[in-house]
Amino acid sequence: MSEELSKRIDDLHKRFDDLRTDMNQRFAEVGQRFAELRADMNHRFEALDHRFEGIHQRLTDMNQRLTDMHGTLRTFMWVMSGWFTFLTAVLAVFGFLRR
Repeated sequence: MSEELSKRIDDLHKRFDDLRTDMNQRFAEVGQRFAELRADMNHRFEALDHRFEGIHQRLTDMNQRLTDMHGTLRTFMWVMSGWFTFLTAVLAVFGFLRR
């Protein structure tokens, strides 16, 4: 009876050792998967960083174009304002001269 009990306990120890080995192997595989996943995510985030840098550059260029256009329109409005002021003055002078 004690031999049978001893054998069962040895079998249990062997099963636990096998289970521990299997679990360690699975955890190592999961750890490796996490490392691969982390590397893949880092690669993807680097690609996103490059895309965001490109978008930032495009928006900066667009901002510069809009600033230039604002300056151009401002100059145009000053010229047109001066032109209409001149025309109003000319019409007023000729209107007074006609009388």
